[in-house]
Parts: sequence; structure tokens; C-alpha cells
Amino acid sequence: MGLGLAGRKEMTDPADFEARSECVAAEKRRGRALEAAVSVVESLGVVAERPVILADSNNTIVWLAPTPIVAKVGTSHFRDAELESLTRELAVAAHLARHGAPIVAPAGGLAAGPHCWRDLTLTLWQYVEPIGEVVLEPAEAAAVLSAVHDALAAFPGSLPPFDLELADARRLLLPLRSPTLADSDRRFLLSVIDELEETLAGRMCVARPLHGSPHAGNWLRTTKGLLLLDFETACRGPLEWDLAALDDAAVHLFADVDIELVALLRRMRSVCVAAKCWVEPNRAPEVHEAARIHLKLLHGEPLD
Repeated sequence: MGLGLAGRKEMTDPADFEARSECVAAEKRRGRALEAAVSVVESLGVVAERPVILADSNNTIVWLAPTPIVAKVGTSHFRDAELESLTRELAVAAHLARHGAPIVAPAGGLAAGPHCWRDLTLTLWQYVEPIGEVVLEPAEAAAVLSAVHDALAAFPGSLPPFDLELADARRLLLPLRSPTLADSDRRFLLSVIDELEETLAGRMCVARPLHGSPHAGNWLRTTKGLLLLDFETACRGPLEWDLAALDDAAVHLFADVDIELVALLRRMRSVCVAAKCWVEPNRAPEVHEAARIHLKLLHGEPLD
């Protein structure tokens, strides 16, 4: 018996094939991340009986249950971004942990990395049990970020300039890197980068060590209190670059803040996030949503 016209359309719909291909790619990516994480800890004498994927939006995060170890596996679709570095992140976090900063620390008692497994790089971290969703209270977020900044001030290593993120975004907006992005939107995003580079070149900014990306997804509420994580984009830049990731209520708790610069750097954050997300917008639902939302924000369009 035939499938009928409706059945044939469903089987040959390009969108359907694309969705299936993305699903297969995601399963393959997660499978490789699990294998990498388990293989690396086993080589260190640790047995993970029930490994669990905690997140798979940019990199793939694997809890090696029941051990108190989490692997961050570098599966990012923009792994070649110069401001992104698992190696630098580990060095920064180790420094902060030694200084008692409120962060998720690298794994203790074994080599935290970076470890290489085939073509993947991964680092190992302490597993900290979250207690519910993170709701950032302005005063609490400001206190934690300030404590991290204080500890970061003594970091002995070198950190890249924050505006390197614009160069990364420009490269990710090449047609070969973000093929599904409409040409008109590509031209618009590149024009925003041009505008930001020109404006920032005319500003004098005091550079200091920064977290780099303290947005809402990089906090964890635990029994130890609110903790910061993900120092992969740690950098040097004006305080306002970190503050641009917080809401206005938290920003106003910091002294001597250039509010105009915060607004400018929020625009920079949006164009950089858009560029990263449009490389592979269907990698995860949250990546697709961020790609759409930040493009709308930059266009000044209302959010749905």
C-alpha cells in the first residue's frame, strides 16, 4: 500500500530531514562527550557508574555520578573563538578558589586538566548540588561579583582584551560560519560591529580583570550560597563590561559606573551572542531562542 500524498510530503519535507539530522548530530555529540568524560576520569582512577548530561547548549556538561566531579567537554560550535579558552578558564578558577571566591571550583584531588581525548578537550570541576532555579537578587549578585572581582585583581596570568569578542563575532558572521543567517541580517549585524568598534575606539576605559560573561545562565544557587561559574571568557576590560550582563537594579549598586557605557556594552553583548548563536541556531532550543531574541533587540523590535 502507498503512503499517500500527505505521507510522501512528510517524508520528503526538507525541514523534517533537517530536524532529523540535527537530532542525530545532537545524539552523536552527547555520546562522544559522555565517552570522553568517562574515559578521562577512568584513566585517573575514578569510576563513573551513572554519568548524566547536565547541559548541552554551548559546551556539553557531564556529571560523572555518583562522584562529585563534573566534566566540561569542549563541544562548542564556536570553539575557535579567540576569547573562549578552557585552559585559561581553569587557571582563573583555580586562582579564585585559592582565594576563597564564591565560585564553582575545579575538581580537587585529581588533575583538573585540560585533558585531551581524541579531538576533544575537557576540564574537570567540583559537582555542587543546585537548590532550585536561580533568581538573581540585585544586592546578592552585586556582592558575589564584587568578591570575584577583588580576587581576580591578583590573578598573575595574562587575560585578553574584552573587545576581542568583536573580532570573534565578525569572523563568526562569515557566510561559511553562519549559513542560515539571512544576508540582510548579516549585513546589519556587521554594521553594528563597525559602529561599536568606532565608538569604543574613542573612549578611554580603565581595564581590569573581569569574569567576562556573568549573565543569568552562569550563576548557581547552592547550600553554600550564590556561586559564579564559567570563566571561559575571562578578560580585561572596563567594569561596565561585566555590569552590562546584570539588570539595572544590580548595576546601580556599584559606584562610579558609566551608565552610557553600560548601555553601549549591552548592545555589544547582544551582537556577540547573536553571532555565536547563528553559527548553529538549532543546536539547542535555548540557542535558537537567544539567536532570535538578540537579533530583535538589536533591531529595536518588540520581543514576542
